[in-house]
Amino acid sequence: MELGREQKLAQLDKLLQSRTLQNSESLKAFLRFVVERTVEDEGALLKEYTIATEVFGRNSDYDPRIDSVVRVQAGRLRTKLQEYYNTEGKGDAVVIDLPKGHYHPVFVSARADGEVAAPPHDTQAPDPPPTNGHDAAAVAQGDAQTHAVSPRPAGRARALTYLLAGLVVLLAASTFTLYLWNVRLQQQAAAANTAGADHTLTSEESKAVWSPFVDDPQPPLLVLSSPTVPRFINSADPRTLAARAVQLSPEQARLLSSAPEFKGQWAGGDSPRLIPSLGMYTGMGEAIGLHRLTDLFRTANKNILLKQSRQVSASDLKYRNVILLGSIYVNEWSRRLPSVEKFSYTFNATIENRDPQAGEEREYKPQFEPQTGTLTTDYALVTVKPNVSGEHAVMTLAGVFSEGTEAAAEFVTTRNHLSTLGQRLRQLGGAAGPPKYYQALLKVGVENGTPTTIELIALHALPEPTN
Repeated sequence: MELGREQKLAQLDKLLQSRTLQNSESLKAFLRFVVERTVEDEGALLKEYTIATEVFGRNSDYDPRIDSVVRVQAGRLRTKLQEYYNTEGKGDAVVIDLPKGHYHPVFVSARADGEVAAPPHDTQAPDPPPTNGHDAAAVAQGDAQTHAVSPRPAGRARALTYLLAGLVVLLAASTFTLYLWNVRLQQQAAAANTAGADHTLTSEESKAVWSPFVDDPQPPLLVLSSPTVPRFINSADPRTLAARAVQLSPEQARLLSSAPEFKGQWAGGDSPRLIPSLGMYTGMGEAIGLHRLTDLFRTANKNILLKQSRQVSASDLKYRNVILLGSIYVNEWSRRLPSVEKFSYTFNATIENRDPQAGEEREYKPQFEPQTGTLTTDYALVTVKPNVSGEHAVMTLAGVFSEGTEAAAEFVTTRNHLSTLGQRLRQLGGAAGPPKYYQALLKVGVENGTPTTIELIALHALPEPTN
């Protein structure tokens, strides 16, 4: 039975009101967007770029090779849909599914006995598979009963001929559709590259933020965080490291051995021991931020000198502009440089506001989902201040957590955010022009470890050094 527009939208409304999706606003927005677009236009091309910009607020320079927010959220949505139809939606008359490989929802009618009704035969598109948890075996059994009487040989030959002809038509139609989608994807990628090409460090909107780094003939030094991360000791470690190992209690060992996150890291045997790992790790947010920054400088034919924080000396920071990735918790140079900031990180994993202005809070604290403990809101700072000599600038991009650091890097490397920051800096400076040194406080919405929204909530000027 062909489902009508009202049936599809009514089922969408049931899903949006369900307990399964009640705490997932981004997933509800995703589902609403793809369903409503498909209902209004069956031939709508729902591409990753379109969803990223219209649902998740990404800018026109969005690059799916860097930012996987759509693919990540699509996987979460498929899981939630399956969970819904296996529980509270088990008796629903309409099933909405999002098959892997594209972002076009399919609508399937379920019969009163709980079986999924097979869609009518169509040579233009394959039948959507039953992915909602209903038993597909009953459908196959019904088909077998319908065709219990064997056709005559001539009829069988004709049926085989029709089947082969249908498969040829289906293959041709599928090939042509894939060709059209590929052409459209290439056009979108070209548009995204064009959008990024004029978004360089020398564009007008970037000068208020990046001019100190662009005007200097020397490449800036980018200092990547390298925090101490405990790891399990192994037989290849020298005795000097083994002597520093921390022995875990039997209860701690039991908890670790049963945790899926640690499977394969400890082979058992003696009770596990931990040693500090130096210079081996950085955060995912820092790594993505590094990519964004190098890509931004590449558009202006500028190089970056990269060092990890444990290999940097004070003299490195004295004679050139510096970009620090990561907060005081993971990048030692973020806390060792002289402090003139209005906003500062505390060792309670918060950001303190030393000079609150109207409408501002004295402390900003990350937020977590109560049931799972996953991060939902982070805060980050973009800080530009003089270096130790007062002749160059230091830019620090740092969140309380790694997700905030990723968001800070995105904020200073994308055109829309740069335009916002540049306008606010010019407003702050007035007739004197934008301040050279400042701090921007960002509120970052996080879902499944990915920054989804970035909001500039405070901007303070910092004093220039006095001679």
